[in-house]
Amino acid sequence: MKRGLFLLTLFGLLFSGTAFGQDSGQSEARINIVKYSDYQCPACKYFVSIEEQLKQEFGDDISITTKHFPLNMHEYAQLASRVAEAAREQGKYQEMHDMIFAGQEQWARGNAEAIFIGYAKSLDMDMEQFRNDMNSADMQRKVMADKREGLNLNVNSTPTFFINGTKVENNPRTFEQFKQLIEAMTK
Repeated sequence: MKRGLFLLTLFGLLFSGTAFGQDSGQSEARINIVKYSDYQCPACKYFVSIEEQLKQEFGDDISITTKHFPLNMHEYAQLASRVAEAAREQGKYQEMHDMIFAGQEQWARGNAEAIFIGYAKSLDMDMEQFRNDMNSADMQRKVMADKREGLNLNVNSTPTFFINGTKVENNPRTFEQFKQLIEAMTK
């Protein structure tokens, strides 16, 4: 199985120029950032505002794709990832992504599923579909496919960023440092 995943990753490298295949959400942007993230990780939440600043600074020149990498130590991380994917099924991924991170301190203490259902109601989602999707094996497969991809790329903590296919070894601490790193890596 590992050999098959290695070959799949190699195939992606050969045909996309990066370690991410066509399904990575990458655009024609000059700067493609892939973030392996855990919704219950405080550091991942910290970077959300920096990502927004980067989008404002670089506009259409930047694409940021979030990949699921729920850590085993975070009790509700996999559920949060499935919730985000369930929202994607109804065209509300970004809104749910933002709400999950904004409410992280609350749902991370418990009652996460009820809180996420409240978020879905506030987004006027089809609740029957949302509940079914949130708990479906298909959503779990999507989450775990991202995690396996990350593991194959030697992701071992969150957040882990790749800029144009190159892993960032030491995360910048501020927007300015992140901007400088992007500029240095994309010259």
